[in-house]
Amino acid sequence: MPDNWGFVAAAYGLTALVLGLYWRRLVRREKELDHAGEARARTARDAATTVAERSRQPSRSGHPRSEPASRPPLP
Repeated sequence: MPDNWGFVAAAYGLTALVLGLYWRRLVRREKELDHAGEARARTARDAATTVAERSRQPSRSGHPRSEPASRPPLP
């Protein structure tokens, strides 16, 4: 049986290369998400300030509840 150590070494090398590239991609993606999260938090904070500054009546439910006194008692 011939020695196939060259193929084994090439397979391990290729695997290490692929995992290294994937690791770099994950690190880059994590940084992008961190920056996006910071921007989203900044936008949400600004939006909350804008909403608090407005004087507007809160929206009402589509089906308001009746007053408890207007309902007949249960049997």
